[in-house]
Amino acid sequence: MAVENSGMLFYTEHRYYGQSWPLGNASLGIEQLKYLSLPQALADLAHFIEYQKSDNPNLRESKVILVGGSYSGSMVTWMTRLYPHLIAASWASSAPLFAKADFYEYMEMVSQSINLSYGHNCSQRIDKGLKHLSELFKENLIEEYLKRLNACKNFNPKDTLDRAAFFSGISNYLALIVQSYSSHIPNLCETLMLLDTNDEEAFLAFLELIHTEGRRSSNCQDFGYEAVLKLFTEQSLDYQISGVRAWFYQTCNEFGWYTTTTATPDLVHEVPLVYFENLCRDTFGPAQTTEKLARGIAEINKRFGGHAFNHSQEYKEVIFTHGQLDPWSALGLREGKDALVLNGYSHCQDLTSINIHDSVEMNLAKLRVMSFLRRHI
Repeated sequence: MAVENSGMLFYTEHRYYGQSWPLGNASLGIEQLKYLSLPQALADLAHFIEYQKSDNPNLRESKVILVGGSYSGSMVTWMTRLYPHLIAASWASSAPLFAKADFYEYMEMVSQSINLSYGHNCSQRIDKGLKHLSELFKENLIEEYLKRLNACKNFNPKDTLDRAAFFSGISNYLALIVQSYSSHIPNLCETLMLLDTNDEEAFLAFLELIHTEGRRSSNCQDFGYEAVLKLFTEQSLDYQISGVRAWFYQTCNEFGWYTTTTATPDLVHEVPLVYFENLCRDTFGPAQTTEKLARGIAEINKRFGGHAFNHSQEYKEVIFTHGQLDPWSALGLREGKDALVLNGYSHCQDLTSINIHDSVEMNLAKLRVMSFLRRHI
């Protein structure tokens, strides 16, 4: 699109991610993280646009088009509300627009997307397998199976946080396939269906299969709460680890978006909101309370529209796209003349160039996006 419209492309990096450290090696300390927020990140982007226009005479009268996917899709949407004088139009792909702590709809959509992509047999087998696992925990019969997985001895099956971490790990694996590798859903289901004629035993065998390398290793597999907590407390400036901590800080203070299973009929209710609330408090200290998260979420929704975003005139310069299978679409704009839902696709799969390997529907959607943006240039 940039080439066809004589445009210049800029890629901007969010503060506290990648190599953008406002306070150097100390950037990820608890006190220093107070400078990480959505409004500040949007202000950074506004400053970047203003600087480029003032610094380059050739850009002073140029129109600005923003494109973003996932959280950055949310950002380009919200930029049009805070800085309408700077933005001509935006394209938001897979953008969640409503902050909420208990994002139970995410795992509901994971189950629905597996059902859509393969059929009820697969999602039912997963459901039965998870319920069987839950019963093994409740009846104190899980120890033998944990040995088969080469679980570390510090894992406590009776500890609710360790259990939540264990089931959250399984949920995250299924979510990763649906969100980022949706074309592999049939492969996952075929494997699961061929392992055993019994639903419960097939699922247990499937978990062993995906943990094969861990079972062969001389090192045990740590499925517990403390292992998860360590991911968030690490303050190294290694960009992947630091990105995890920075993002978790934002969820604990502004967005929530915790993928619980407490309201999901097709999944066992083993991953409650309190699990994530504990992670927030244990990562960022006693001041990181449930009430603080609630206030942050309320402020984001008040400032950017919350549930009212569906009818907000502030977003008439934004075109929204969502994959039918994408769990994040549950919190996005899926209806209206400037909202497209792409059947058979998942998260941010429309951000590549038009090509012959995409479906006709996908390429037509990209042409429609291009037409929308051109009208604002």
